[in-house]
Amino acid sequence: MDSLGFAKSVASCLALAAFAARAGGDTAEADRAVKGEVSVVGVSHAFQDGKIDWLFNATGKGSAFNPEWTWQLNRMYFWDDLAKAYSETRDEKYARAFARQFSDWYAQTGGVPPESGYNRVGSPWRTIEEGYRLAHSWDAAWHAFSKSPSFSGKVRDDFAKSAHAQARHLLAHSTDFNWLLIEMSGAYVFALDFPDFPDSAEIRRKSLDRFFEAASKQLCRDGLHNEVSLDYHYVFYSTAAKICQRAMEAARSEELPKGFLELLERGAEGPLALMTPDFSFPEFNDSNAFPAARLFETASKLFPSRSDFLWAATEGKEGAPPVAKTASRFLPYSGLAVMRSGWGDDATYLAFDVGPTGANHVHQDKLSFTMWKGGEQLVFDDGGGQYERSALREYALSGYDHSTLLVDGLAQNRGDPRVSETPIDAGWRSDEKEDFAFGVYDQGFGPKKSKLARHRREIRFDRTADEFSVADKVETADGNAHRYTLLFQIDSTNVVLSADGRALSADFGPGRKWSLEMTLPEGCKAELASGRMEPTPAGWFFGRVGAVPDVHPATTLFLGFPAAKSLSATTRLRATPRTGGGQSDWHFDQHCFP
Repeated sequence: MDSLGFAKSVASCLALAAFAARAGGDTAEADRAVKGEVSVVGVSHAFQDGKIDWLFNATGKGSAFNPEWTWQLNRMYFWDDLAKAYSETRDEKYARAFARQFSDWYAQTGGVPPESGYNRVGSPWRTIEEGYRLAHSWDAAWHAFSKSPSFSGKVRDDFAKSAHAQARHLLAHSTDFNWLLIEMSGAYVFALDFPDFPDSAEIRRKSLDRFFEAASKQLCRDGLHNEVSLDYHYVFYSTAAKICQRAMEAARSEELPKGFLELLERGAEGPLALMTPDFSFPEFNDSNAFPAARLFETASKLFPSRSDFLWAATEGKEGAPPVAKTASRFLPYSGLAVMRSGWGDDATYLAFDVGPTGANHVHQDKLSFTMWKGGEQLVFDDGGGQYERSALREYALSGYDHSTLLVDGLAQNRGDPRVSETPIDAGWRSDEKEDFAFGVYDQGFGPKKSKLARHRREIRFDRTADEFSVADKVETADGNAHRYTLLFQIDSTNVVLSADGRALSADFGPGRKWSLEMTLPEGCKAELASGRMEPTPAGWFFGRVGAVPDVHPATTLFLGFPAAKSLSATTRLRATPRTGGGQSDWHFDQHCFP
């Protein structure tokens, strides 16, 4: 990008703050925050007399314990609502509530992070929370309440003192993965908000350097974050955009490292390749359902010449879809093959995972896939839901909740390598007739990671028939015969097997346009499980939409085969119009935040 293009692009960063703000005029969330009514990781709680206990956890009583509740309470999401309401109304009740809550927090926590134990369960000092609040809720509060009489004197001084201590703590105790990006973005924003501290310039330089080094390492060459999760890819993208925005506002664009914007452009190309027909994303690894527009509204402003980013940002209303020989894509470092019939809203779509686990937030899902028709996910990957301590959460991380292979009832259990430093050979091809990719799993099964079998899966998309064929070839790895079972995860409980066990039909209910038809391989015994907990979970969708849990019974299809040293089986899948089906009633809450 030339200097003029760079200047135009970074100038547009000044508009990015508007994307983070919700539409104006409604103070309902702020009014709830004034009363101490909060919702954290989808679990609501009203604190008595509006006094927040910053070490409290609202989970574990009648629900699964989730340590994220206390941790994320200390991100103070609701201070953004208080700041916004005060900026719009100048009603001092919002400033008083903020000052009271901050003072209570400071008194309860000591206001300064400890040198040890800060990342433990129940701590208000996890480094990811420090980074998040400095970059978001504390930043918003500092700017909104800076001239309020309710935020002055000791309260204001304590706020600055604590922010400074946290920024220094982040530089001294930074971690890795997406946490590091959040930590350094928080330290950077602090340094711009509080330039009068003697070490602010040093904090600004060090945090920016560390952020850029980490972001450059974490973004794969194919444009996807190395945790192979669109949720955490958005963490990469939003933190980088935040730094860009704040650098422009502070007239410090010259300090952005060379290549910073190129990183952001490449970081939008990867998600664009993966985008589903309803303008969302597949939920590989720990992830959640959120609209692609959240990322592409930012990308389209940063790169106004990219009509494909604008197309994604406006969900097809403006701009133009990507142009290539076909609409299918392969990301050779992330190991994700996307087969699609086109870019239309009724496109047939399948995303196939042939890559490593990802650097963090790992699921045991190699060779699994997710299939969509238009805006409807038929064969699912649910993203793993909330980070609670429960049997369903453990299930969601395992191969049992993915469309994978069991050997003697044992699911895959792999470790390193977590990322690929070289392009993955998946035999990828895409032309006007078909798409093709393969992957191989030859690592361990079960708790002992026993090497029992080698599994090769090939997926073809026949464009003429609008049909996928999944060919599974399994060979023993230890010389013994084994029982092989293929799993398919279907987001419906209305699933019917034919009398001969060779065909399956899944109906997804009123308001849905499509049904799923499967032709099953010869020699298999087909069984279905929905909403099962004993002896082990099966047939569950364990996901979330933003912070809101989405947990419901689904169907796991088990295709069992007699014990043998090898297996060759082909399964065919296609979507068919649902009789009487109307437009899908699926929707996203545009205000959810990962």
